[in-house]
Amino acid sequence: MIEVHVIDVPEFRPMVETQRNNPDVTITGPDKGYWTLSAPVQIVFSRKEMKMKPAVWYGIFTGGLNGEIAEWGRDEVRVVGTNRPL
Repeated sequence: MIEVHVIDVPEFRPMVETQRNNPDVTITGPDKGYWTLSAPVQIVFSRKEMKMKPAVWYGIFTGGLNGEIAEWGRDEVRVVGTNRPL
């Protein structure tokens, strides 16, 4: 299971809002200042869809994650599950 923890501040709120229509993503929170996005296979974020400036984009995982960043480009990032024991 993938988990992406998102700091509950306006700059990162688009990470949560753009995943609301994704049936594979479960959103919980905010709890203790963080939202949690969970998915069984992958979570994909689009910088353009979230309308994020590059400086914010490169800080989207400051809340932490449980998974692996499989791809991280200028406009899209894909987080997948890990096959290794944590």
